[in-house]
Amino acid sequence: MGAQPASAFKDQEAGLAVILQNVLHAKWPAVLLSAGAVISVFSVTLVTIYGQTRILFAIGRDGLIPKSFHSVNPRTLAPVFNTVVVCVLVGLVGGFVDSAYLWDMVSMGTLVAFSLVSVGVIVMRYKAPNLERGFKLPFGPWVIPGLSIAVCMFIVKDLPTTTYQVFFVWMAAALVGYFAYGIRHSKLGQLKLASKRQGDR
Repeated sequence: MGAQPASAFKDQEAGLAVILQNVLHAKWPAVLLSAGAVISVFSVTLVTIYGQTRILFAIGRDGLIPKSFHSVNPRTLAPVFNTVVVCVLVGLVGGFVDSAYLWDMVSMGTLVAFSLVSVGVIVMRYKAPNLERGFKLPFGPWVIPGLSIAVCMFIVKDLPTTTYQVFFVWMAAALVGYFAYGIRHSKLGQLKLASKRQGDR
C-alpha cells in the first residue's frame, strides 16, 4: 500500500513533507525534513560554485579564456577574481531566473557534459591507446560509455523545447568565443603552431 494516492501528488510541492505530516500526525518531522532540504540546496550550490571556479581556473591556465581567471591570491593561492565572478553570476541567475526553467537548463548542461565525457573516454582509448591510466574500464571502451550516453540522452529527450533553444544559443556563443579567442590563445594551439613553424624551416 502506498503512502498516499497517486492523484494526491498532482500540484503537490513538498510531497514527502506532507506524507510525513499525514502519517505521523505531527508537523515537526515535516519542518525538520524541509529544513534539511533547504540546507542541502545551499550545500549543493556551494559545491557547484567551488567546482565551477576550478573549471574556469583550468581553462584559464590552458589559455582558452583570459588569464585573469587563472590568477590567484599570492597569500591564500585562491582564485579570488574567478570566485567573485562566478558567485555574482550565480546570484543574478538564481535571483532573476524562474527556478523551474533553471532546473531544466542545469539538467540539460549536466547530462550533455556527462555524455561528452563518455565520448571522450572512447576517443582517447583509440587516439592514445598507450597512455598510462589510473584505472581500467570494464567491458571495453564502448559498453559503459555507450550506456552512459544512452541514459543521458533518454533523459534529455523529455526536456522542454525552450530548454533546447536556449542550450543551442549558449553552445553557439561558446563556439564563437572559442574561435574568436580561445583557439588563438590556447597553449596547445600555440605549441602546435610553433612545432609546425619549426617543421616548415
